[in-house]
Amino acid sequence: MKVLKAAKVKGVPTSIFDDEADNASLNTNESKQAKKGKDAIDDSKIFETIGKIRQEVANHIYIQITATPQSLLLQSLPHPCKPKFCAALPEPGDSYMGGELFFAENSKYCCILDAEEINQLKKQKGAINPGNKWIIPNGLRLALCFFFLGSTYKMLSSEKEDEKYSFLAHVCYKQDIHSVLEKVITQFVINLDKAIREKSSDAENKQAQKWLEEAYNELKQTAKNLPPLIELINELKIKLRNAIHTKTINANNPEKEPNYNPGMNILIGGNRLGRGVTIDGLMVTYYGRDAKQKVMDTVHQHARMYGYRPQLKDVTRLFIAEHILDAFRSIHEADEAMRQAIGDDIHNIKLQPVWIGGNLKPTRSNVLDPSVINFLVPGSLIYPQNPAYKKEEIEHNFKEIETLLINYQDNNLYAEVEIDLIIKILSQTKSYYVPSEKWEDKRIIKGLTDMKSKGMIKGRLNVRRGERNKNQGLDMPRKEPFKWMFCFGSGNWSIEAQKKYPELPTLIICYQKGEESNKWDGHPIYLPMLVLPQQKFVLMFNYDEEE
Repeated sequence: MKVLKAAKVKGVPTSIFDDEADNASLNTNESKQAKKGKDAIDDSKIFETIGKIRQEVANHIYIQITATPQSLLLQSLPHPCKPKFCAALPEPGDSYMGGELFFAENSKYCCILDAEEINQLKKQKGAINPGNKWIIPNGLRLALCFFFLGSTYKMLSSEKEDEKYSFLAHVCYKQDIHSVLEKVITQFVINLDKAIREKSSDAENKQAQKWLEEAYNELKQTAKNLPPLIELINELKIKLRNAIHTKTINANNPEKEPNYNPGMNILIGGNRLGRGVTIDGLMVTYYGRDAKQKVMDTVHQHARMYGYRPQLKDVTRLFIAEHILDAFRSIHEADEAMRQAIGDDIHNIKLQPVWIGGNLKPTRSNVLDPSVINFLVPGSLIYPQNPAYKKEEIEHNFKEIETLLINYQDNNLYAEVEIDLIIKILSQTKSYYVPSEKWEDKRIIKGLTDMKSKGMIKGRLNVRRGERNKNQGLDMPRKEPFKWMFCFGSGNWSIEAQKKYPELPTLIICYQKGEESNKWDGHPIYLPMLVLPQQKFVLMFNYDEEE
């Protein structure tokens, strides 16, 4: 700020690049201010300071860069951190190792851990171990043996003597658990080194041989032209004692990033390894971070296994419990869907929803105003609480809807149609947004457009004109918001759609007579009800708009 003021740059065109813009740059007091008011709670310090810098260089473009944009997209429209446009990069380079590699069904690069294994490690916290008899769980043992053999294989075939190979253990944010993990791993390395050099009992020597055979068989799944196991073990006898460097990266360590040695590096840590850190030569990730409430952008930032390391692909593994893998898989799929939906269309960024997979939160709650966030939940029925009904507001669009629906005269038919037709029909209906309600015309259309971009091109259309009234229209009285007990017709209509066509969006559109005696304006009207498909994803919107 001192430099900018001294340079008098207020009018100079400026580009500001904010890397990891969804992290510290947001107002972390947003939620508190929504409850107590901005007068009672100050903006968070970094958000406030960035705002002052942006004022000092008033003629600027502020470019936010992140792999996890959920919190940015969910800011309200007037918010200074709400993007005005968004460019997504859906296709990485050919040599990139990302979610498709690790989270595809039956991936060869992913090994499933027993869910109880991380607890076995944590239970050793504070334990007194005479003779350093730390217990190493099966999955961690296999992960380490895999790393030792894979690293040795790469050292034998590499022309560079100072190449780095890394093992990352990320199981908890607590520092005492990091200490336990370091002791468990260090003791295992010592014991394994003795055993392969036949300095232990015959039983221990044979046990070590069996463990390495198990790791070798896992390595063969993806690494071709491996030398014989005995050759790798003979080389490991030389390297294991001298080449293993174990480092704990947490708040007690003054180094913000790992300090590597040539050869094998074992990294243990938590939050310090969670965002913006690239692990050199990362081969094996042992992941057990298991928060009760998983937050999508936080968990996704833990994906240090992602990256451009084509020379290490054949010796790369992720060791993870199945339920945590399921969460990662849901996050990956939701992220891919969101990127496809964003595409290169900068015009709808104001309405861009965040896709949420499974039982997850999109981002931390403190950076959002909870009063303006709402969800489109899979399988639910939604409809406008306050439809426009005055003759002058609806008569033109009514004719357009009549034309679109002319071929759908059977009250009981749920016709298969293009999702584009549903979008066209809804674009001709009009309603007024009611706070705390899910239906808002533009967002419903945007949600359907995003589903279409993900490959959902079909839907169902059911037109209700009043079977008992010989298709002359329904007689439902107009009601005030939140007084519609069964929407605009029978509840059985939506239940039938939910049962018969759960995987597709179904538009049920009801033709009402619109008589003045029923509190309408004397003009017939079409009222929409939408049954959302039972997909994996929830669509989450911010509903706060500029006047």
